[in-house]
Amino acid sequence: MEQLSLLTIVLCALLFIVLGMIWIVGYNVVKRHSPENLPKFYLLLAVIRIVIVLTVAGIYIVYVSDSMNESKAFAIMLAVMYTAMMALTLKLKH
Repeated sequence: MEQLSLLTIVLCALLFIVLGMIWIVGYNVVKRHSPENLPKFYLLLAVIRIVIVLTVAGIYIVYVSDSMNESKAFAIMLAVMYTAMMALTLKLKH
């Protein structure tokens, strides 16, 4: 597989750090002010995260990627980072 640039990896890591921080801060705010709305918050943020990740993947694959192997490497990296973010944020808040 082709290697992704360091800039691509760092930007994706920053994206997932921001998404994880939004989840943690939002969870604390909703829990403090309206705990009965936590399931709604979780579902809404899950949809937002998926849409953002799929949009980033689509933009990268269509406009940036030079080959099928690079596209596959990017998609695999995003899937691994998404899984790690979900596991970490759920571990911190449950």
